[in-house]
Amino acid sequence: MAQLDGIEPLRDQLVAVIAARIASGEYRRGSKLPTAAQLADEFDISARTVTDAIAILREQGRVIGVRGRGVFVKPED
Repeated sequence: MAQLDGIEPLRDQLVAVIAARIASGEYRRGSKLPTAAQLADEFDISARTVTDAIAILREQGRVIGVRGRGVFVKPED
């Protein structure tokens, strides 16, 4: 289980972790992110916190949601 440190809001920490995984290529361009439930389980946080983090990543243009399919790392423009 991955750990968040509790110093910053969990939502912001999760945004930073996912952004780092995208930047490192762990989550490749165009690939599907783990589900909110999977991320919540991995980090031992609520699904609401994950949903809030994903919303921020969408606003930043890092991920896109595809109705009925999930959330994907934004492909190269």
